[in-house]
Amino acid sequence: MKYNIFENNIPPLPMEWDESDCKPDISLFTPTPIEDSLFPISATMVNLDTKYLRMFTWHWHEEVEFTIVKSGHVNLKLSNHTFSVNAGEGFFINQNRLHSFRATESGDCMIDVFKFHPSFLFGYGQTNMSVKYLTPVLSSTFLHCMIFKKEDPATAEIFNLITETHALCQTKDYGYELLVKSNLCRVWNLLLPYAQAPSDAASTFTAQSVTDGARVKQAILFIEENHAEPLTLEQIAASIHLSKSECCRCFQRCLGITPFEYLMKFRIFESTRKINRGEEVAKSISALASSVGFNSSSYYNKLFKKYLNCTPSEYKKKMKK
Repeated sequence: MKYNIFENNIPPLPMEWDESDCKPDISLFTPTPIEDSLFPISATMVNLDTKYLRMFTWHWHEEVEFTIVKSGHVNLKLSNHTFSVNAGEGFFINQNRLHSFRATESGDCMIDVFKFHPSFLFGYGQTNMSVKYLTPVLSSTFLHCMIFKKEDPATAEIFNLITETHALCQTKDYGYELLVKSNLCRVWNLLLPYAQAPSDAASTFTAQSVTDGARVKQAILFIEENHAEPLTLEQIAASIHLSKSECCRCFQRCLGITPFEYLMKFRIFESTRKINRGEEVAKSISALASSVGFNSSSYYNKLFKKYLNCTPSEYKKKMKK
């Protein structure tokens, strides 16, 4: 399954970043497929100022991701790690790593986002080339993410190759696919040493954070699939085979919130999607609340205002404008 969250046209709402951040912290995991399975490449230019609260919320995907910050400043977050990325720098996110990032300064924050499915390099299945070269990177305990800079001799070549490859995908001159694949093979060769040993550029996570991330992703899928039902903490914990207390600790370590908080905030976000799409159920506040799992419209209104600083009715009026 291939995911391309960067082409999602539904504005995401943010997760909490720290205790001082007063913004709402609602998450969304919305996969959309890369349309061209024969050339599974996504190269987009994004102005984070056009995104809701200037961020991409928690998500993960089977593609590996390279992002170049063209202007502004970005805070990248993976599990309980946060990295500052300035203009003229970039980052690599390995396959299936839970991550989020946002612009942190006023003014335009332009980024070039480049993603591709690893199978593009050596094909699907356990080929000799994929076992020898793909697996060491994708399964590396040393290479969850990587920060690279055009001024840093150790990572400048990766930065330049990704910049060039992104440009090739924009112009699409005859034969560009060949040049793209050639560049990506070179990039992959440069990543291999970082996958095999700790380094300053590559970020190593603890075994605990890796385990937490995997459990939280599974719990997120369960919550978002069943959010309209009367879910309990016991059910969420059971979905990832943990006790209720350990499930809460796992969420707190990874995302900084409890499973119940995540559920409530996701329900609120789902209701905003229904409003934005003009669904019939959104015409009635009580029906809207019920459709996303609230059995009390007054409690739904209370949470909605807490997270979005307005009532559902006020939100509807804003969306119409």
